[in-house]
Amino acid sequence: MDSEPAKKVNSKLVSAVVLGNTIAWADFALYAYFSPILAKVFFPFTSYSTSLTLYFLIFAAGFVFRPLGAMISGAYADKHGRRKTLLATVIISSVCTAMIGVLPGYDKLGYFSIVLLLAVRILQTMAISAEPTNSTALLIELGHNQRRGFISSSVMCGVFLGFSIGILSFYLITVKLDDAQIALWGWRIPFISFLFIGLLVAVLLNTVDESPVFLAHKARGEINKSPIQTSFNTQIHSLVISFGYGIMMAMGNYFLLGFMPSFLTHDIGLTLEEANLAILVCLLVSTALIPVCGLISDHVGRRPVMATGAVLFILTSYPTFSFIAQGELSYAIIGLVIYAIALAPTAAVLTTAITEMFPFALRCTGGAIGYNVALTVAGGLTPLICQHIYRLTGDIYSLVYYITLMALIHLLFVLFSKETKNNAID
Repeated sequence: MDSEPAKKVNSKLVSAVVLGNTIAWADFALYAYFSPILAKVFFPFTSYSTSLTLYFLIFAAGFVFRPLGAMISGAYADKHGRRKTLLATVIISSVCTAMIGVLPGYDKLGYFSIVLLLAVRILQTMAISAEPTNSTALLIELGHNQRRGFISSSVMCGVFLGFSIGILSFYLITVKLDDAQIALWGWRIPFISFLFIGLLVAVLLNTVDESPVFLAHKARGEINKSPIQTSFNTQIHSLVISFGYGIMMAMGNYFLLGFMPSFLTHDIGLTLEEANLAILVCLLVSTALIPVCGLISDHVGRRPVMATGAVLFILTSYPTFSFIAQGELSYAIIGLVIYAIALAPTAAVLTTAITEMFPFALRCTGGAIGYNVALTVAGGLTPLICQHIYRLTGDIYSLVYYITLMALIHLLFVLFSKETKNNAID
């Protein structure tokens, strides 16, 4: 009889990893949620539509550096430990978020304020690039092989909770302050406050143990000294598959976080409070479904769960936009709940499937590279592409084609890849 289910889960470590992801991605999400306001703060010299495009270009530019950040962070995790890397990620991300909160706007520094914003965004994006895959590597190496899909799904729960906290912060600001106060100083409050929260989480991360698998390999002198080079020399197939796995999730997240806030307010006609509420409900529904999908993947495998997510996206994209197009909060919530249900399966197992593909010595490096190339291509560009598509066509349903295309590409990669559920971890 398998005695593994009786093995006690290190709940303190799991909680620390979840909180680390929550804070890092809440920090990151603030930039996306505040797009309708910060576009005017840093690009007030042009029309709203153009200022939003320029703001999204800054968003996309940060993503260009994600693969570089992934290689640096992933290699550090493979050589020096997963926990140390997560600790550094939380600290750097929190400091960068606070730096955005104190940046002068265009009215004070002119174009130099834009340069500073770009520099901080690049550093922040590089810092968090490998956090989901590094976190997943740490959790799957705890030794709970029959439950690692469920346990490691907590990483994406943390990410989505971070998104939720970010939008809740924005919601509270928009409810408590008027537009003039928000534009003048109110938007800065959540950015600065997350510095202190992030440092508290860093203290917690500093008290938890390193991956037992990493410590065992380190004791035997089995740490790869050149994980980046080795990954490209020996793991090209896995790198390509991990890119294909990540492309739909990247699109799905940043369509929701980067494009949807301004789209719901400026084009659909919802108020900021209504748009935030609809997106928050979507995120919370996905967060609730993620561990369920992770648990299912422990029984049926990662590929069937991801394939289900892709098919759901293809089948539900049109109904999603049909509800959103009604221009009312209740319909927008229904549409985004449908979106949440389609997003959850892939979110639950993506980083688990990716990290399971790679051998121990290259797990963080290889997993982070493929995942972040997908985020760069399909994540960072999605808000810009969707805004351009909608501006060209003026048709809300034109966005369905883009979502369907990304889902089809993802589905093809899933169908022509191997199952990873039973891969050895140590």
